[in-house]
Amino acid sequence: MESHKTVIIGAGLAGLACANQLTRAGESCLVIEATDRVGGRVRTDHSDGFTFDHGFQVLLTSYPACRELLDYPALRLQPFEPGALLRQQDQFCLLSDPWRRPLKAIATAINPVGSLSDKVRIARLRRVSSRGTLAELYKRPQETTLQRLRHDGFSEKMIDEFFRPFLGGVFLDETLSTSSRMLEFVFRMFAAGDIAIPADGMAAIPRQLADSLPRGTLKLKSSVVRIEASEYTGQGSHPVHRVVLNDETIECQRIVVATPSDAAARLLDRPEMATEWSGTTNLYFAAERSPDPRRLLMLRGDEDGPVQSAVVLSDIAPTYAPAGQSLISVSVDAAHEPPNATDDDDLENRVRPHLTRWFGDVVKTWRLLRIYRVPYALPVSTMDEILSDERTIAPGKNDKAPSTIFVAGDHRETPSIQGAMNSGIRVARRILSGPPVL
Repeated sequence: MESHKTVIIGAGLAGLACANQLTRAGESCLVIEATDRVGGRVRTDHSDGFTFDHGFQVLLTSYPACRELLDYPALRLQPFEPGALLRQQDQFCLLSDPWRRPLKAIATAINPVGSLSDKVRIARLRRVSSRGTLAELYKRPQETTLQRLRHDGFSEKMIDEFFRPFLGGVFLDETLSTSSRMLEFVFRMFAAGDIAIPADGMAAIPRQLADSLPRGTLKLKSSVVRIEASEYTGQGSHPVHRVVLNDETIECQRIVVATPSDAAARLLDRPEMATEWSGTTNLYFAAERSPDPRRLLMLRGDEDGPVQSAVVLSDIAPTYAPAGQSLISVSVDAAHEPPNATDDDDLENRVRPHLTRWFGDVVKTWRLLRIYRVPYALPVSTMDEILSDERTIAPGKNDKAPSTIFVAGDHRETPSIQGAMNSGIRVARRILSGPPVL
């Protein structure tokens, strides 16, 4: 029977971050992954010179956990231009970042996107969100994002035409029922760094974490059937847990469950740990030339229709498309595309007319390359006690015993790359600071 001090279940960002921290400190561990690749929900496909991320995903370079663990130059990050293009009165209007692009501040101030007062309130929200530490931000009074925006005095026009498509793409929820703490977290991260994608696709992030691990740390294509947990029996002793796979059993003294919330709930027999999920649908089109080379996210604005946002990814990262081709990523509002939808022709027939209003008849020549439906894209979080040490521990039968089973994942913190990686870091630090395993 194979034996290890620590077994980490799941090679997503949380599990890889935890393993990275443990092995850096000289602690050996084994990471078990059910699939044939690392990264969890951060996935990328490559075909015919194109790069396809599963759903529109980006890295915010200001994420503290990413700054700590990732080698940004090695990822060859390709930044977006700060700001966004918003559809207003049948044209795109620039909503720039005046702090980074002061020369475009006047154009932003006089465009029809909201009122001047709305733009002043955005500056105030940015300033408030950047105050204090993240730990303090997570403890601020919370309400829904929609309530917060209304309490801050934003007009309904600004809420509907900017915040719903923009934050709807971030939260995957255009109802804006997400916690106002998440609103402040997102604004803080956008203000402090760039929006970027790795030149080789988002999957380069987990690959880099995996490549940092010692040989033999990863065990792929191995599904965990169940956990047989032992109890702590007294001072000087240590439990022996068993992780049961399809074809073998592994003994260990500590377990880190770094899976999505539903799998964690099943393995730990804690149904209350399961969360609701927000989904997304993403289409990729190929075009002979870019419809808009400004390297900005394009938002639906004052229009109706299925398209929530679009971006020419090959203008951001030329490596995303072969020479002479452009790759356009289109995100669909979840209200127009329920998670159980499967009719690709129907979706395309609804999306193309909307894109034609944006870019003209040239859209008819675009080739649809891929459609990704991701029903389990982000866990829904209440943002309660997300930095509590109790969030890193799996509840046990003996509450007085030192814990040797831990939980990591973005469902334990903010639903984001930062939340996933930081939860893994926190679990590793808790293990390293605890009593030694004999």
